[in-house]
Amino acid sequence: MMKRIFAVVLSACLALGVLAGCSGSSASYDVNEVASAVAAVCNIDGPADFTQDDMEFMMNLPADSYDEFAGQYTTTNGASGTVLVVHAASGKAADVESALAAYRDGLVAQFETYKDDFPVGYEQNKAGRVVVKGDYVVLALAGADVDYADVDAAIEEAMP
Repeated sequence: MMKRIFAVVLSACLALGVLAGCSGSSASYDVNEVASAVAAVCNIDGPADFTQDDMEFMMNLPADSYDEFAGQYTTTNGASGTVLVVHAASGKAADVESALAAYRDGLVAQFETYKDDFPVGYEQNKAGRVVVKGDYVVLALAGADVDYADVDAAIEEAMP
């Protein structure tokens, strides 16, 4: 009898442990707060807020691929500086990650042509981050004089 009770208790503990291990991926973040925290360290020159049209035409993200977004990008020609936090629609995080990485890679290719004229923009875009945390995807392209260790720390602190 004691062995049965022990087996039932052990089985229940294992089941709870498995459920607890799965719960970490369902974290919820405020995209505006995360975007503000990351932008605070990214030194975005002449920032403009992302709009629905920017998401579709600049980032190549159709409206059905995300639930919400927040962020800013630089309006200064030749400068680096973009922060975008996207809460992807269910099952779409990989698509969002791919689109944001393609945007970053496109900027790198563009800046490569002019890297002698805009070396800081080239290097900062090239080192840019696309970070996925569950259904949230963060694009961070730091501006001039920003160390990406600070950007990484800001993302981690805003999205533990």
